[in-house]
Amino acid sequence: MAKASIKKISRVQQAHDEVGITKIRPAAAAVFVAFFLIMLFGVFIVDHFMEWSSPRNDTSVSSLRSLEGVSELPEIAEELHQQRFKPSAWVTANRKLLARIQQTEDDIEEQGAVASWLRPWAQSGLLFAGVGNEQVYPGKESWLFYRPDVDSVSGPGFLQPLQLQKRTSSIAEWEKSPQPDPVSALIDFHQQLAARGIRLLVVLIPVKPEIVPEHFTSRLSGTQMVHNSSYKFFVDQLTEAGVWIADVATWMGEYKQQNKKDPFLRTDTHWTPSAMQWVASRLADELNQQLSWSGSGLASQKTETISVTNQGDIAAMLDLQPMLSPYPSETVTTLRVTNADGSRWRASAAAELLVLGDSFSNMYSLEAMGWGESGGFVEHLSHALQQPIDRIVRNDQGAFATRQLLARELARGRDRLAGKKVVVYQFAGRELAFGDWQRVALELKQPAASTFLSLAAGEQKLVHGVVQAISTVPRPGSVPYRDHVVSIHLVDITSVDNPKSFTQAVVFLQSMKKNVWTRAARLRPGDEIELMLNSWSDVVQVKDGLNRSELDSLDLQLQEPVWGELL
Repeated sequence: MAKASIKKISRVQQAHDEVGITKIRPAAAAVFVAFFLIMLFGVFIVDHFMEWSSPRNDTSVSSLRSLEGVSELPEIAEELHQQRFKPSAWVTANRKLLARIQQTEDDIEEQGAVASWLRPWAQSGLLFAGVGNEQVYPGKESWLFYRPDVDSVSGPGFLQPLQLQKRTSSIAEWEKSPQPDPVSALIDFHQQLAARGIRLLVVLIPVKPEIVPEHFTSRLSGTQMVHNSSYKFFVDQLTEAGVWIADVATWMGEYKQQNKKDPFLRTDTHWTPSAMQWVASRLADELNQQLSWSGSGLASQKTETISVTNQGDIAAMLDLQPMLSPYPSETVTTLRVTNADGSRWRASAAAELLVLGDSFSNMYSLEAMGWGESGGFVEHLSHALQQPIDRIVRNDQGAFATRQLLARELARGRDRLAGKKVVVYQFAGRELAFGDWQRVALELKQPAASTFLSLAAGEQKLVHGVVQAISTVPRPGSVPYRDHVVSIHLVDITSVDNPKSFTQAVVFLQSMKKNVWTRAARLRPGDEIELMLNSWSDVVQVKDGLNRSELDSLDLQLQEPVWGELL
Protein backbone atom coordinates (compact mmCIF):
# COMPACT_ATOMS: atom_id res chain seq x y z
CA MET A 1 0.00 0.00 0.00
CA ALA A 2 1.41 3.41 -1.01
CA LYS A 3 2.33 5.80 1.78
CA ALA A 4 0.56 9.15 1.86
CA SER A 5 2.90 12.02 1.16
CA ILE A 6 3.25 14.63 3.93
CA LYS A 7 4.20 18.16 2.99
CA LYS A 8 6.32 19.85 5.65
CA ILE A 9 5.93 23.57 6.14
CA SER A 10 8.01 25.98 8.22
CA ARG A 11 6.81 27.45 11.53
CA VAL A 12 6.74 30.89 9.90
CA GLN A 13 4.48 29.61 7.09
CA GLN A 14 2.26 27.89 9.62
CA ALA A 15 1.89 31.14 11.57
CA HIS A 16 1.09 33.06 8.39
CA ASP A 17 -1.58 30.50 7.45
CA GLU A 18 -3.23 30.68 10.85
CA VAL A 19 -3.21 34.48 10.97
CA GLY A 20 -4.56 34.59 7.46
CA ILE A 21 -7.84 33.00 8.50
CA THR A 22 -8.41 35.35 11.46
CA LYS A 23 -11.44 37.52 10.77
CA ILE A 24 -12.45 40.70 12.59
CA ARG A 25 -15.76 42.35 11.81
CA PRO A 26 -15.52 46.02 10.75
CA ALA A 27 -17.68 47.11 13.70
CA ALA A 28 -15.39 45.35 16.18
CA ALA A 29 -12.31 46.83 14.51
CA ALA A 30 -13.82 50.32 14.77
CA VAL A 31 -14.56 49.81 18.49
CA PHE A 32 -10.99 48.65 19.18
CA VAL A 33 -9.48 51.57 17.26
CA ALA A 34 -11.75 54.07 19.03
CA PHE A 35 -10.90 52.58 22.44
CA PHE A 36 -7.18 52.77 21.64
CA LEU A 37 -7.42 56.41 20.56
CA ILE A 38 -9.41 57.35 23.67
CA MET A 39 -6.78 55.72 25.87
CA LEU A 40 -3.99 57.40 23.91
CA PHE A 41 -5.35 60.94 23.85
CA GLY A 42 -7.68 60.86 26.87
CA VAL A 43 -4.82 61.01 29.39
CA PHE A 44 -3.23 63.84 27.40
CA ILE A 45 -6.46 65.86 27.32
CA VAL A 46 -7.34 65.32 31.00
CA ASP A 47 -3.84 66.18 32.19
CA HIS A 48 -3.73 69.40 30.19
CA PHE A 49 -7.25 70.40 31.21
CA MET A 50 -6.47 69.90 34.91
CA GLU A 51 -3.16 71.72 34.63
CA TRP A 52 -4.71 74.62 32.72
CA SER A 53 -7.58 75.00 35.19
CA SER A 54 -5.32 74.98 38.27
CA PRO A 55 -4.55 78.38 39.83
CA ARG A 56 -1.13 79.67 38.77
CA ASN A 57 0.61 82.86 37.78
CA ASP A 58 1.70 81.91 34.27
CA THR A 59 -1.21 80.98 31.97
CA SER A 60 0.73 80.92 28.69
CA VAL A 61 0.64 77.81 26.52
CA SER A 62 4.43 77.42 26.76
CA SER A 63 4.14 77.05 30.57
CA LEU A 64 2.41 73.67 30.22
CA ARG A 65 4.59 70.79 31.36
CA SER A 66 4.56 69.09 27.96
CA LEU A 67 5.77 72.27 26.25
CA GLU A 68 8.28 73.61 28.78
CA GLY A 69 11.21 72.24 26.80
CA VAL A 70 10.21 74.22 23.72
CA SER A 71 11.48 77.43 25.34
CA GLU A 72 15.01 76.00 25.36
CA LEU A 73 15.12 75.33 21.60
CA PRO A 74 16.16 78.92 20.65
CA GLU A 75 18.99 78.77 23.19
CA ILE A 76 20.19 75.42 21.79
CA ALA A 77 19.99 76.78 18.24
CA GLU A 78 21.97 79.89 19.25
CA GLU A 79 24.72 77.74 20.78
CA LEU A 80 24.89 75.70 17.57
CA HIS A 81 25.24 78.89 15.55
CA GLN A 82 28.00 80.21 17.81
CA GLN A 83 29.90 76.93 17.40
CA ARG A 84 29.48 77.18 13.59
CA PHE A 85 27.48 73.92 13.60
CA LYS A 86 30.57 71.80 14.32
CA PRO A 87 29.98 68.05 14.86
CA SER A 88 30.92 68.41 18.54
CA ALA A 89 28.32 71.18 18.90
CA TRP A 90 25.62 68.89 17.47
CA VAL A 91 26.58 66.22 20.02
CA THR A 92 26.32 68.72 22.89
CA ALA A 93 22.99 70.05 21.60
CA ASN A 94 21.63 66.53 21.22
CA ARG A 95 22.55 65.69 24.82
CA LYS A 96 20.86 68.82 26.12
CA LEU A 97 17.75 68.06 24.11
CA LEU A 98 17.64 64.44 25.32
CA ALA A 99 18.04 65.58 28.92
CA ARG A 100 15.22 68.09 28.46
CA ILE A 101 12.93 65.44 26.94
CA GLN A 102 13.67 63.07 29.81
CA GLN A 103 12.96 65.81 32.36
CA THR A 104 9.65 66.61 30.66
CA GLU A 105 8.65 62.94 30.66
CA ASP A 106 9.50 62.68 34.37
CA ASP A 107 7.48 65.82 35.14
CA ILE A 108 4.43 64.48 33.31
CA GLU A 109 4.77 61.04 34.87
CA GLU A 110 5.03 62.45 38.38
CA GLN A 111 2.63 65.39 38.27
CA GLY A 112 0.08 64.38 35.64
CA ALA A 113 -3.48 64.39 37.01
CA VAL A 114 -4.37 60.88 35.80
CA ALA A 115 -1.12 59.33 37.01
CA SER A 116 -1.33 61.11 40.37
CA TRP A 117 -4.85 59.75 40.90
CA LEU A 118 -4.20 56.22 39.67
CA ARG A 119 -0.75 55.62 41.18
CA PRO A 120 -1.75 55.20 44.88
CA TRP A 121 -4.59 52.83 43.98
CA ALA A 122 -2.43 50.81 41.60
CA GLN A 123 0.38 50.66 44.16
CA SER A 124 -2.04 49.44 46.83
CA GLY A 125 -3.13 46.64 44.50
CA LEU A 126 0.47 45.68 43.74
CA LEU A 127 1.33 45.67 47.42
CA PHE A 128 -1.64 43.40 48.16
CA ALA A 129 -0.13 41.00 45.60
CA GLY A 130 3.22 41.13 47.41
CA VAL A 131 4.95 43.54 45.02
CA GLY A 132 6.54 46.88 45.90
CA ASN A 133 7.69 49.38 43.26
CA GLU A 134 10.88 50.50 41.57
CA GLN A 135 12.23 51.83 44.88
CA VAL A 136 10.74 49.54 47.52
CA TYR A 137 10.81 45.83 48.35
CA PRO A 138 8.21 44.61 50.89
CA GLY A 139 9.74 42.34 53.52
CA LYS A 140 8.23 40.08 56.16
CA GLU A 141 5.90 41.21 58.94
CA SER A 142 5.43 44.79 57.70
CA TRP A 143 9.14 45.45 57.16
CA LEU A 144 10.15 47.54 54.12
CA PHE A 145 13.48 47.66 52.31
CA TYR A 146 14.97 50.28 50.00
CA ARG A 147 15.65 48.58 46.69
CA PRO A 148 19.16 50.05 46.12
CA ASP A 149 20.11 48.74 49.59
CA VAL A 150 19.03 45.21 48.69
CA ASP A 151 20.61 45.37 45.23
CA SER A 152 23.90 46.68 46.65
CA VAL A 153 24.14 43.57 48.83
CA SER A 154 22.75 40.87 46.52
CA GLY A 155 24.12 42.24 43.23
CA PRO A 156 27.46 41.54 41.53
CA GLY A 157 30.68 42.36 43.35
CA PHE A 158 31.11 46.12 43.12
CA LEU A 159 34.86 45.75 42.55
CA GLN A 160 34.64 43.15 39.80
CA PRO A 161 36.26 44.58 36.64
CA LEU A 162 33.20 43.74 34.54
CA GLN A 163 30.90 45.51 37.00
CA LEU A 164 33.14 48.60 37.14
CA GLN A 165 33.14 48.79 33.35
CA LYS A 166 29.38 48.28 33.20
CA ARG A 167 28.72 51.17 35.58
CA THR A 168 30.74 53.60 33.47
CA SER A 169 29.17 52.55 30.16
CA SER A 170 25.50 51.95 31.01
CA ILE A 171 24.43 55.51 31.83
CA ALA A 172 22.24 57.75 29.71
CA GLU A 173 24.00 59.62 26.91
CA TRP A 174 23.40 63.04 28.50
CA GLU A 175 24.72 62.07 31.94
CA LYS A 176 28.28 62.24 33.20
CA SER A 177 29.99 58.88 33.66
CA PRO A 178 30.59 58.04 37.34
CA GLN A 179 33.91 56.95 38.80
CA PRO A 180 32.81 53.60 40.27
CA ASP A 181 35.92 52.51 42.21
CA PRO A 182 35.70 53.46 45.92
CA VAL A 183 39.13 52.02 46.76
CA SER A 184 41.15 54.44 44.59
CA ALA A 185 39.09 57.44 45.76
CA LEU A 186 39.44 56.62 49.46
CA ILE A 187 43.17 55.93 49.21
CA ASP A 188 43.62 59.25 47.39
CA PHE A 189 41.62 61.04 50.11
CA HIS A 190 43.69 59.30 52.80
CA GLN A 191 46.96 60.37 51.15
CA GLN A 192 45.90 64.00 50.75
CA LEU A 193 44.95 64.22 54.42
CA ALA A 194 48.13 62.41 55.50
CA ALA A 195 50.18 65.04 53.66
CA ARG A 196 48.77 67.55 56.16
CA GLY A 197 49.33 65.26 59.13
CA ILE A 198 45.63 64.36 59.42
CA ARG A 199 44.30 60.82 59.84
CA LEU A 200 41.29 59.50 57.92
CA LEU A 201 38.81 57.24 59.70
CA VAL A 202 36.32 55.55 57.36
CA VAL A 203 32.96 54.87 59.03
CA LEU A 204 30.99 52.69 56.62
CA ILE A 205 27.42 52.23 57.88
CA PRO A 206 26.00 48.87 56.71
CA VAL A 207 22.59 49.05 55.08
CA LYS A 208 19.44 47.42 56.40
CA PRO A 209 19.52 44.06 54.52
CA GLU A 210 23.10 43.44 55.70
CA ILE A 211 22.17 43.46 59.39
CA VAL A 212 18.53 42.30 59.48
CA PRO A 213 18.21 40.00 56.43
CA GLU A 214 15.82 37.72 58.34
CA HIS A 215 13.12 40.38 57.94
CA PHE A 216 13.53 40.23 54.17
CA THR A 217 13.74 36.48 53.53
CA SER A 218 13.07 33.29 55.50
CA ARG A 219 16.25 31.72 54.11
CA LEU A 220 18.42 33.69 56.54
CA SER A 221 18.39 33.71 60.33
CA GLY A 222 18.69 36.57 62.78
CA THR A 223 22.28 35.63 63.63
CA GLN A 224 23.55 36.07 60.07
CA MET A 225 24.97 39.11 58.34
CA VAL A 226 25.34 39.34 54.57
CA HIS A 227 27.65 41.54 52.52
CA ASN A 228 28.36 42.15 48.87
CA SER A 229 30.87 39.64 47.50
CA SER A 230 33.47 42.45 47.09
CA TYR A 231 33.11 43.72 50.67
CA LYS A 232 36.01 41.75 52.21
CA PHE A 233 38.31 42.57 49.30
CA PHE A 234 37.39 46.26 49.71
CA VAL A 235 38.30 46.22 53.42
CA ASP A 236 41.54 44.32 52.76
CA GLN A 237 42.62 46.76 50.03
CA LEU A 238 42.10 49.80 52.25
CA THR A 239 43.78 48.17 55.24
CA GLU A 240 46.85 47.32 53.15
CA ALA A 241 47.02 50.96 52.06
CA GLY A 242 47.03 52.09 55.69
CA VAL A 243 43.48 53.46 55.77
CA TRP A 244 41.84 53.32 59.21
CA ILE A 245 38.42 51.64 59.03
CA ALA A 246 35.88 51.30 61.83
CA ASP A 247 34.21 47.88 62.01
CA VAL A 248 30.66 49.24 62.28
CA ALA A 249 29.02 46.06 60.94
CA THR A 250 30.44 44.03 63.85
CA TRP A 251 29.36 46.69 66.35
CA MET A 252 25.80 46.66 65.02
CA GLY A 253 25.77 42.85 65.12
CA GLU A 254 26.85 42.98 68.77
CA TYR A 255 24.15 45.53 69.53
CA LYS A 256 21.54 43.28 67.95
CA GLN A 257 22.63 40.17 69.88
CA GLN A 258 23.24 41.79 73.27
CA ASN A 259 20.18 44.03 73.35
CA LYS A 260 17.83 41.65 71.49
CA LYS A 261 16.69 44.62 69.39
CA ASP A 262 16.73 45.36 65.69
CA PRO A 263 19.09 48.25 64.92
CA PHE A 264 16.95 49.53 62.02
CA LEU A 265 13.49 51.06 61.80
CA ARG A 266 10.82 48.89 60.16
CA THR A 267 9.77 51.29 57.39
CA ASP A 268 12.81 53.56 57.12
CA THR A 269 16.29 53.17 55.63
CA HIS A 270 18.01 54.39 58.80
CA TRP A 271 19.06 53.10 62.19
CA THR A 272 17.22 53.37 65.49
CA PRO A 273 18.32 56.02 68.02
CA SER A 274 19.73 53.44 70.45
CA ALA A 275 21.72 51.66 67.72
CA MET A 276 23.13 55.01 66.58
CA GLN A 277 24.14 55.87 70.14
CA TRP A 278 25.78 52.45 70.51
CA VAL A 279 27.92 52.99 67.40
CA ALA A 280 28.81 56.54 68.49
CA SER A 281 29.99 55.23 71.87
CA ARG A 282 32.10 52.46 70.29
CA LEU A 283 33.60 54.91 67.81
CA ALA A 284 34.47 57.31 70.63
CA ASP A 285 36.30 54.49 72.43
CA GLU A 286 38.33 53.72 69.30
CA LEU A 287 39.19 57.38 68.72
CA ASN A 288 40.33 57.80 72.33
CA GLN A 289 42.54 54.71 72.06
CA GLN A 290 44.27 56.04 68.95
CA LEU A 291 44.43 59.79 69.60
CA SER A 292 45.02 62.29 72.37
CA TRP A 293 43.17 65.59 72.36
CA SER A 294 44.86 68.92 72.92
CA GLY A 295 41.76 70.80 74.00
CA SER A 296 40.26 70.90 77.44
CA GLY A 297 37.05 69.27 76.27
CA LEU A 298 33.49 70.53 76.40
CA ALA A 299 31.57 72.44 78.98
CA SER A 300 29.06 70.25 80.78
CA GLN A 301 26.35 68.77 78.56
CA LYS A 302 23.09 67.04 79.27
CA THR A 303 20.62 64.91 77.38
CA GLU A 304 16.86 65.08 77.37
CA THR A 305 14.48 62.34 76.28
CA ILE A 306 12.15 63.17 73.41
CA SER A 307 9.46 60.96 71.83
CA VAL A 308 9.05 61.40 68.06
CA THR A 309 6.47 59.87 65.71
CA ASN A 310 7.01 59.94 61.96
CA GLN A 311 6.40 57.98 58.76
CA GLY A 312 9.40 56.02 57.48
CA ASP A 313 11.02 57.26 54.28
CA ILE A 314 10.53 53.89 52.52
CA ALA A 315 6.82 53.88 53.37
CA ALA A 316 6.55 57.37 51.89
CA MET A 317 8.13 56.14 48.64
CA LEU A 318 5.31 53.63 48.21
CA ASP A 319 2.87 56.54 47.68
CA LEU A 320 -0.10 54.58 49.05
CA GLN A 321 -3.62 55.72 49.79
CA PRO A 322 -3.50 56.51 53.55
CA MET A 323 -6.64 54.46 54.20
CA LEU A 324 -5.09 51.41 52.49
CA SER A 325 -1.56 51.62 53.90
CA PRO A 326 -0.61 48.72 56.19
CA TYR A 327 2.45 50.67 57.40
CA PRO A 328 1.66 52.97 60.33
CA SER A 329 3.99 55.72 61.53
CA GLU A 330 6.76 54.69 63.90
CA THR A 331 7.48 56.16 67.32
CA VAL A 332 11.03 56.37 68.69
CA THR A 333 12.64 57.77 71.81
CA THR A 334 15.62 60.00 71.08
CA LEU A 335 18.16 61.62 73.37
CA ARG A 336 18.63 65.28 72.49
CA VAL A 337 22.10 66.60 73.34
CA THR A 338 22.10 70.10 74.81
CA ASN A 339 24.46 72.42 76.62
CA ALA A 340 24.06 72.94 80.34
CA ASP A 341 21.97 76.06 79.69
CA GLY A 342 19.57 74.09 77.46
CA SER A 343 20.84 75.51 74.16
CA ARG A 344 21.26 73.13 71.21
CA TRP A 345 24.58 71.49 70.41
CA ARG A 346 26.53 73.36 67.71
CA ALA A 347 29.50 72.38 65.57
CA SER A 348 32.84 74.09 66.22
CA ALA A 349 35.20 75.06 63.37
CA ALA A 350 38.08 75.06 65.88
CA ALA A 351 37.60 71.37 66.79
CA GLU A 352 40.33 68.79 66.21
CA LEU A 353 37.85 66.36 64.67
CA LEU A 354 35.85 66.92 61.46
CA VAL A 355 32.95 64.63 60.54
CA LEU A 356 31.86 64.25 56.92
CA GLY A 357 28.50 62.48 56.91
CA ASP A 358 25.30 61.68 55.05
CA SER A 359 21.69 61.10 56.14
CA PHE A 360 22.75 58.58 58.80
CA SER A 361 24.41 61.54 60.55
CA ASN A 362 21.46 63.86 59.86
CA MET A 363 18.91 61.38 61.21
CA TYR A 364 17.64 62.68 64.59
CA SER A 365 19.70 65.84 64.02
CA LEU A 366 18.13 67.64 61.05
CA GLU A 367 14.59 68.65 61.97
CA ALA A 368 13.46 68.60 58.31
CA MET A 369 13.88 64.80 58.27
CA GLY A 370 11.03 64.56 60.78
CA TRP A 371 12.81 62.65 63.53
CA GLY A 372 13.78 65.48 65.88
CA GLU A 373 16.88 67.64 66.17
CA SER A 374 20.15 67.84 68.10
CA GLY A 375 20.10 64.10 68.80
CA GLY A 376 22.05 62.73 65.84
CA PHE A 377 25.23 60.74 65.33
CA VAL A 378 27.61 63.72 65.46
CA GLU A 379 26.01 65.13 68.61
CA HIS A 380 26.27 61.79 70.40
CA LEU A 381 29.84 61.23 69.23
CA SER A 382 30.74 64.65 70.64
CA HIS A 383 28.93 63.80 73.88
CA ALA A 384 30.72 60.43 74.19
CA LEU A 385 34.12 62.01 73.47
CA GLN A 386 33.40 65.12 75.52
CA GLN A 387 35.09 67.00 72.69
CA PRO A 388 33.84 69.63 70.21
CA ILE A 389 33.37 68.48 66.61
CA ASP A 390 33.29 70.28 63.29
CA ARG A 391 30.95 68.76 60.71
CA ILE A 392 30.00 68.86 57.04
CA VAL A 393 26.88 66.75 56.53
CA ARG A 394 24.65 66.32 53.49
CA ASN A 395 21.82 63.91 52.71
CA ASP A 396 22.46 61.68 49.68
CA GLN A 397 25.53 61.21 47.44
CA GLY A 398 27.76 60.26 50.36
CA ALA A 399 30.39 58.96 47.93
CA PHE A 400 31.50 62.48 46.98
CA ALA A 401 29.18 65.27 48.19
CA THR A 402 30.84 66.01 51.53
CA ARG A 403 34.37 65.63 50.13
CA GLN A 404 33.35 68.09 47.41
CA LEU A 405 31.96 70.53 50.00
CA LEU A 406 35.22 70.32 51.96
CA ALA A 407 37.25 70.97 48.79
CA ARG A 408 35.02 73.95 47.98
CA GLU A 409 35.62 75.47 51.41
CA LEU A 410 39.37 75.17 50.86
CA ALA A 411 39.14 76.63 47.35
CA ARG A 412 37.29 79.66 48.79
CA GLY A 413 40.20 80.27 51.16
CA ARG A 414 38.49 78.85 54.25
CA ASP A 415 40.75 76.18 55.76
CA ARG A 416 38.34 73.73 57.37
CA LEU A 417 41.28 71.36 57.96
CA ALA A 418 43.29 73.79 60.09
CA GLY A 419 44.08 72.24 63.47
CA LYS A 420 42.40 68.92 62.62
CA LYS A 421 43.85 65.63 63.85
CA VAL A 422 41.32 63.29 62.25
CA VAL A 423 38.58 63.35 59.61
CA VAL A 424 35.73 60.86 60.19
CA TYR A 425 34.22 60.01 56.81
CA GLN A 426 30.78 58.43 57.31
CA PHE A 427 28.76 57.08 54.38
CA ALA A 428 26.14 54.37 53.72
CA GLY A 429 27.12 50.95 52.38
CA ARG A 430 25.01 51.32 49.22
CA GLU A 431 27.50 53.96 48.01
CA LEU A 432 30.08 51.23 47.41
CA ALA A 433 27.93 49.76 44.65
CA PHE A 434 26.13 52.83 43.31
CA GLY A 435 28.10 55.92 44.38
CA ASP A 436 30.17 58.23 42.17
CA TRP A 437 33.66 57.95 43.66
CA GLN A 438 35.24 60.85 41.84
CA ARG A 439 38.56 62.07 43.16
CA VAL A 440 38.47 65.50 44.76
CA ALA A 441 41.54 67.72 45.11
CA LEU A 442 41.96 69.36 48.52
CA GLU A 443 43.75 72.60 47.59
CA LEU A 444 43.78 75.61 49.90
CA LYS A 445 43.58 78.77 47.79
CA GLN A 446 43.50 82.50 48.38
CA PRO A 447 40.04 84.07 48.35
CA ALA A 448 39.40 85.50 44.89
CA ALA A 449 37.60 88.74 44.15
CA SER A 450 34.06 88.01 43.01
CA THR A 451 31.44 89.89 41.04
CA PHE A 452 28.68 87.74 42.54
CA LEU A 453 26.14 89.18 44.93
CA SER A 454 26.86 88.30 48.56
CA LEU A 455 25.03 89.25 51.73
CA ALA A 456 26.29 89.76 55.26
CA ALA A 457 24.70 87.90 58.17
CA GLY A 458 21.27 89.33 58.89
CA GLU A 459 21.10 91.24 55.58
CA GLN A 460 18.08 90.91 53.28
CA LYS A 461 17.48 92.10 49.74
CA LEU A 462 14.40 92.05 47.52
CA VAL A 463 15.52 91.46 43.93
CA HIS A 464 14.35 90.73 40.41
CA GLY A 465 16.41 88.57 38.05
CA VAL A 466 16.54 86.01 35.27
CA VAL A 467 17.31 82.30 35.72
CA GLN A 468 20.40 81.54 33.64
CA ALA A 469 20.86 77.94 34.77
CA ILE A 470 19.28 75.56 37.29
CA SER A 471 20.34 72.25 38.79
CA THR A 472 18.22 69.10 38.61
CA VAL A 473 15.41 68.29 41.03
CA PRO A 474 14.57 64.66 41.91
CA ARG A 475 11.04 63.38 41.47
CA PRO A 476 9.16 63.13 44.78
CA GLY A 477 9.32 59.55 46.02
CA SER A 478 12.33 58.66 43.87
CA VAL A 479 14.83 59.27 46.71
CA PRO A 480 14.54 58.53 50.45
CA TYR A 481 14.64 62.23 51.35
CA ARG A 482 11.52 64.37 51.56
CA ASP A 483 13.19 67.76 51.17
CA HIS A 484 15.48 69.13 48.49
CA VAL A 485 17.37 72.33 47.73
CA VAL A 486 17.96 73.45 44.14
CA SER A 487 20.75 75.77 42.94
CA ILE A 488 20.14 78.50 40.37
CA HIS A 489 22.44 80.91 38.57
CA LEU A 490 20.62 84.25 38.65
CA VAL A 491 21.65 87.02 36.23
CA ASP A 492 20.45 90.54 35.29
CA ILE A 493 19.75 91.19 38.95
CA THR A 494 18.17 94.45 40.04
CA SER A 495 17.24 95.33 43.56
CA VAL A 496 13.65 96.39 44.07
CA ASP A 497 14.66 98.94 46.69
CA ASN A 498 17.74 100.07 44.77
CA PRO A 499 17.82 100.44 40.96
CA LYS A 500 21.54 99.72 40.90
CA SER A 501 22.16 96.62 38.81
CA PHE A 502 24.07 93.69 40.27
CA THR A 503 25.85 91.18 38.08
CA GLN A 504 24.87 87.69 39.15
CA ALA A 505 24.35 85.36 42.09
CA VAL A 506 24.19 81.69 43.04
CA VAL A 507 20.91 81.19 44.89
CA PHE A 508 19.73 78.17 46.88
CA LEU A 509 15.94 77.60 46.96
CA GLN A 510 13.89 74.88 48.61
CA SER A 511 12.50 72.83 45.73
CA MET A 512 10.80 69.99 47.63
CA LYS A 513 9.07 69.86 51.01
CA LYS A 514 7.72 66.62 52.45
CA ASN A 515 7.84 64.93 49.04
CA VAL A 516 5.97 67.75 47.29
CA TRP A 517 7.59 70.00 44.70
CA THR A 518 7.57 73.73 45.41
CA ARG A 519 7.37 76.45 42.75
CA ALA A 520 11.18 76.51 42.64
CA ALA A 521 11.21 72.98 41.21
CA ARG A 522 9.35 74.24 38.14
CA LEU A 523 11.78 77.06 37.31
CA ARG A 524 13.48 76.92 33.93
CA PRO A 525 16.29 78.92 32.26
CA GLY A 526 14.94 82.21 30.99
CA ASP A 527 12.29 82.61 33.72
CA GLU A 528 12.07 86.08 35.26
CA ILE A 529 11.54 85.85 39.00
CA GLU A 530 11.24 88.05 42.07
CA LEU A 531 12.57 86.78 45.36
CA MET A 532 13.75 87.75 48.81
CA LEU A 533 17.41 86.96 49.39
CA ASN A 534 19.07 86.28 52.74
CA SER A 535 22.59 85.44 53.75
CA TRP A 536 23.32 81.72 53.49
CA SER A 537 24.94 81.90 56.92
CA ASP A 538 21.53 82.77 58.42
CA VAL A 539 20.03 79.42 57.42
CA VAL A 540 23.06 77.14 57.06
CA GLN A 541 22.44 75.31 60.35
CA VAL A 542 18.96 74.28 59.19
CA LYS A 543 19.29 73.94 55.41
CA ASP A 544 22.87 72.80 54.74
CA GLY A 545 22.19 69.15 55.57
CA LEU A 546 19.28 68.82 53.13
CA ASN A 547 19.67 66.89 49.91
CA ARG A 548 20.94 69.47 47.39
CA SER A 549 21.83 69.48 43.70
CA GLU A 550 24.62 71.66 42.37
CA LEU A 551 25.11 73.62 39.16
CA ASP A 552 27.31 71.96 36.56
CA SER A 553 29.89 74.75 36.36
CA LEU A 554 32.76 74.41 38.87
CA ASP A 555 33.24 78.20 38.83
CA LEU A 556 29.63 78.63 39.98
CA GLN A 557 30.02 75.97 42.67
CA LEU A 558 32.91 77.95 44.17
CA GLN A 559 30.86 81.12 44.58
CA GLU A 560 29.38 82.09 47.94
CA PRO A 561 25.63 81.30 47.72
CA VAL A 562 22.66 83.22 49.08
CA TRP A 563 19.34 81.82 50.27
CA GLY A 564 16.21 82.78 48.36
CA GLU A 565 12.44 82.69 48.85
CA LEU A 566 10.24 83.13 45.77
CA LEU A 567 7.61 85.84 45.99
